Amino acid sequence: MTEVMTAEPVRTSAFAKYRQGFNFWTLMPLLAIALFLILLIYPLVRMFVESLTGTDADVLGVYAELFSKAYYYESLINSLFIGVVVTILAGVVGVTVAYLVSRFNVPGKLFVRASVVLTLVSPPFIGAYSWILLFGANGLLRKGLEGVGIDLPSIVGVPGLIVVLTLQGLPFVFLMTSSALSNVDQSVEDGSINLGRTRTSTFFRAILPLLRSGISTGMLLVFVTAFADFGTPAIIGKNVRVFPTLVYNSYINEAQGANFSQAASLSVVLLVVCIGALLIQRSYGKRHSYGVAAVTPLAPIRLTGGKRILATVVVYAVILIAILPLLTVIVTSFLKTEFQRFTTEFTFDGYTTDPALLSSLGNTLMFTTIATVMCTVAGCLVGYVIARRRTRFGAAIDLLSMVPYAVAGVVFGIAFSMGFGSAPFFLAGTGTILVLAYFMRRLPYSIRAVSSLLSQLGTSAEEASVNLGVAPAKTFWRVTIPMIMPAVASGALLTWATVIREFNATAILYGSQTATMTVQVFSNVSYGHFENASAMGTILIIVSLIPVIILMTAFGKNEEILI
Repeated sequence: MTEVMTAEPVRTSAFAKYRQGFNFWTLMPLLAIALFLILLIYPLVRMFVESLTGTDADVLGVYAELFSKAYYYESLINSLFIGVVVTILAGVVGVTVAYLVSRFNVPGKLFVRASVVLTLVSPPFIGAYSWILLFGANGLLRKGLEGVGIDLPSIVGVPGLIVVLTLQGLPFVFLMTSSALSNVDQSVEDGSINLGRTRTSTFFRAILPLLRSGISTGMLLVFVTAFADFGTPAIIGKNVRVFPTLVYNSYINEAQGANFSQAASLSVVLLVVCIGALLIQRSYGKRHSYGVAAVTPLAPIRLTGGKRILATVVVYAVILIAILPLLTVIVTSFLKTEFQRFTTEFTFDGYTTDPALLSSLGNTLMFTTIATVMCTVAGCLVGYVIARRRTRFGAAIDLLSMVPYAVAGVVFGIAFSMGFGSAPFFLAGTGTILVLAYFMRRLPYSIRAVSSLLSQLGTSAEEASVNLGVAPAKTFWRVTIPMIMPAVASGALLTWATVIREFNATAILYGSQTATMTVQVFSNVSYGHFENASAMGTILIIVSLIPVIILMTAFGKNEEILI
């Protein structure tokens, strides 16, 4: 009797320790690793294996050909050149505009931030198409300026491509710089000025070093976007060969013979360059990350007279140029075209004559909604694991969650096509493969939004809940989620806005019944159906604007919510 009574508590204690040690949050890191292995690593590995299975006896023969034929390596050099130049230009312009808006009394800051966000969430090639309408060979503004004796070169070609890609990348640097500036304490500036430095010297010697991590992140996104985009070069690049276009064309051409080794090889090269850029940025960011948090944020500097006018003119000139293509799309959606040229006749034909409009809109909304919900739920869980749970897998999860940033859309599309399009999944052309690709490609937005906010919040409320007997999983949903709801909503809406504009991956993965609006816009532009393209583009712009309106309505009209 005594032996039984003394043995029982020992077994109960061991079982209790087992239950306490193995719970929901113990399993989450394993599930996160499994998620990335299945939906990220597996398709990329399949693509790499496919690149080594060509008909050449030498498995590296395909890669050797890539760097021995001018057709291939010159395209790679062109893309690298364009990507680097665009990154530098977007960095200079983005940092300048962000600093002027954040630090000085420029009027209409909310409008400026909303305009920047709108250019971010609009499909990139719509901007390219709009610049063709404005400054192409028969561009509306170009022809108008010719009438008054001003002869401008056509926007088509490398210079125009650099300008358009710079404007498309500008929002990344602007938003990242604005966010970094909000974390700089006023004491940094005061201390520098008290030591005798001017405001200009203070910016370059004291403030700018604290912004390097955020700026480098924005410039990474600019480089990947510019280097890996094939939609914009296809519209505005004229005869310029760029590497992503070779990847896309190679995949489409080889689809007939089911031999994707060349397309896979080109994709691997594209992936290596982008991953290399990610690793360089992470290394640079860690070396220049100071972990500062603003107790007293930088106070706005009040300008007067000519200085305020100059700052306002610079900011609004950039914003006007950035949103001009969007305004062009909206206006031309109500103009009739004849022989692929717009007339002054008002019409709704663009909205009523395209039989694919409703079906593509339905597909876009359905796929976007499902992917956004998946990203939001998974982003909350994985972001919590990264920020709160001490696990041996934490560093690996954090790194894997950054990789989708550096995987180009066309590479994502080809990898998913090779990984899930054929045996054993056979998902080619289905809505499922599109949703999975959108989910993994945009998951980092929700993860970063949640993990960043959690890293700034204390754990006292969650610890109190657990100490009162509430299970960790319930504490997460009842206590943690309400605390981070602004970050959850922001991540979800940004996910929605970026998924709805996705084109590069969609162009590879869609089927006859799953075409989205971005695909239809590109198709209409390619076939010269400009009024239909403008109408669909207008609808996409409006739908993309919805997240900004919701964000402002839900969390107030303070412009800081748009950082």
